[in-house]
Amino acid sequence: MATLDPTPKSFAEKLQSVPKPVLYLVLFLLAALPLFFPVKLPNKPIDASIDFYAHLMQLPEGSKVLISSDWTNSTRGESMGEMEALLRILMRKGIKFVVYTTADPQAPQVARDTIRKIADEEGKAGGYRYKPFEDYVILGYYPNGEGTTSAINNKFLSICEGKKDWPENSPPRDVLQSPVLQGIKSVSDFKYLIMVTASSTNTVVLERVTKAPLMFMVTGVMVPENTTYYASGQLKGLCGGVKGVYDLETLMEDGLNVEGPHKVLSEKYTDVIPGFPGKQNAGKGNAYYPSLHFALFLLILAVITGNVGMFLSKRKGA
Repeated sequence: MATLDPTPKSFAEKLQSVPKPVLYLVLFLLAALPLFFPVKLPNKPIDASIDFYAHLMQLPEGSKVLISSDWTNSTRGESMGEMEALLRILMRKGIKFVVYTTADPQAPQVARDTIRKIADEEGKAGGYRYKPFEDYVILGYYPNGEGTTSAINNKFLSICEGKKDWPENSPPRDVLQSPVLQGIKSVSDFKYLIMVTASSTNTVVLERVTKAPLMFMVTGVMVPENTTYYASGQLKGLCGGVKGVYDLETLMEDGLNVEGPHKVLSEKYTDVIPGFPGKQNAGKGNAYYPSLHFALFLLILAVITGNVGMFLSKRKGA
């Protein structure tokens, strides 16, 4: 016996019943395509990112900074992009750095791998290739975050005692013999303590470090809290989430107050602060920022479509 065809769905019903596999496929395509076919979105860096970039760019060659690398691969989507942007600026400016972590035992190796990647990238591009022990030192992991941070503020060299790092093609040596630590007696001898963090170690540093200016690079969910610290002047600069990474990459490409088709202006800085045009400035910010916007566009479109369908259904039934 033949069965009757079901009643065709109305337009309103179709709007409210888009198959989930279709939505997932569209989401996948929208999020993935910018990774393979870069899309340059207009961007206006925020003041916190501009301050971060300007302070680094104003450092003289040979300056030294202390980096707290408190992230691992679990937040590489944001934190690795921040670390890579930071390293590109430091290496191109000839700034030496010391790295430590109090967040996770895996963090030092993740930082080491990222540093080698950017150093190799700079070397292949014709720039100076940073060398371990000579240009940067990795102190390793400290399990007692509160005690270590207090020691950093009060007697920095105490956390270096007994620590060894690996020069290139050489056995490990005492870090105090490294050129990076020559002339360093106190944390105040570093131009900045820069945190790249995805955890609460930022509050530990804020509570205990008073002898060095602070700048933070944090994940997106940490931005509201740390914006308060930036607004109060406790942080000299702040790079937050994918937006912060994209801001730094934009500034590295276009500079600040530099004449050009994509001129970035700042009311706070009147001097011209150049970028690095022609170099590899695009990184994870340029890759992920468009993907984030396309995914948000799909979310908004899905909400609007569902609500329009519901409105039409109610109107039809009225």
